Amino acid sequence: MRRILFFALALALCAAILLALPRAPAPGAALPSPGARVTQVDSSSYPDVTLFVGVADAAGQPVGGLRAADFQVSEDGAPVTIDRFAGGAGAVAAALVIDHSGSMAERDKIGGARDAAQAFVDQMRPDDRTALIAFNSDAETLTPFTADQQALDRAIGRIRPDGGTALYDSLIAGVDALSDAHGRRALLLLTDGQDCRESDTCAASYGSRHTLDQAIAYANQHAQPVYVIGVGERGSDMRDGIDEAVLARIARETGGEYFYTPDAAQLAALYRKLSSDIQQEYALTYRSPRPFYDGTRRDIRVGVAGAPVASGGYVERHLINVRSDPLVGVLLLLPLLGALWLPGVLRRRAAPVRAGAALPSIVVLPPDLPHCSSCDAPLLRVGARFCAECGAAQMPEPAVATRSFCDQCGRPMRAGANFCAGCGATKPTSLHPANL
Repeated sequence: MRRILFFALALALCAAILLALPRAPAPGAALPSPGARVTQVDSSSYPDVTLFVGVADAAGQPVGGLRAADFQVSEDGAPVTIDRFAGGAGAVAAALVIDHSGSMAERDKIGGARDAAQAFVDQMRPDDRTALIAFNSDAETLTPFTADQQALDRAIGRIRPDGGTALYDSLIAGVDALSDAHGRRALLLLTDGQDCRESDTCAASYGSRHTLDQAIAYANQHAQPVYVIGVGERGSDMRDGIDEAVLARIARETGGEYFYTPDAAQLAALYRKLSSDIQQEYALTYRSPRPFYDGTRRDIRVGVAGAPVASGGYVERHLINVRSDPLVGVLLLLPLLGALWLPGVLRRRAAPVRAGAALPSIVVLPPDLPHCSSCDAPLLRVGARFCAECGAAQMPEPAVATRSFCDQCGRPMRAGANFCAGCGATKPTSLHPANL
């Protein structure tokens, strides 16, 4: 009996263990505490909008095998239909921006940065393109976008530590490099220190020409998220090491992510994971439910297979980008300035004359004046002999013809006659032809 109970308990325990083991999710099934994140919103083909969404399980590993039906997307609260769906991010354009200031020589941080860049390049696929930008006091493009991994490896091997740190300028250089790229764009910014513009450890002249606010605004203007990687010691009293508050702010306000590692040897593994995560993102394309060129911000929500809702957004920029074209902005302001200026002019014209002010000489012409027989200008008075406009002499109006008739017999009389030739009456009367 005891043996039977022992075997029963053993079987029950095995069953419990099997039920507790994690299982791979079936397509469309709820994921075990997954996380979803909108990594980029591409509105370059507006009103068609493409979202790049990364989905990870509880261990932080990318989740594959999802279908379009597993995603629910809304824009400004209105559900949308996914028109195109891809289980991968497609071709990736990546800009690797690497700090090679003098401090990167400490503890071989520059060696770890080179290994990380090479690890990222090694995972490139045939359609991927990568650019390499190194910065110290200045940002320099070592290799423009290329699929040539050997050319990239050679450029990476030439990076040597020297000079100051122009962190904010390097961020702008990375955004500029990606501004003409299409599809998934990735900007990876690696640094071990603070911008000399704000640090006490190096001269401000070795730092950026742009401020932190300007660099972040520039990235947002181009809708470019930034992966920020801090390596080495954390700063103390704004004097040395990385300023995590600044680096985290760059990532947060551009919609990117911030990573930190104290050991440069860990950078290669981090870059491999970033490359793998980007390549396994999902691309979802839909048509905006509000396809107006109005320059407004659109908020996006993405739900996927039971994961918490991910958020994103974009600004419709196709109406006009005044910041990038000031001339067009001025032209748009001209009608507004005219509308503000015209009422003032009309009021000045209608304003009453102040006391003591000289009155202009005004000639008021009565109605129905005769006109000049030469230039057809109105004459200044009835019976004028000359035109005030052209000086032409005016012919007098012909006198109204009249006839005389006898009051007694009604026979007509000659002009100037004092007696009627018919009856001899002596009192003729002048009648106007209208009375005949």
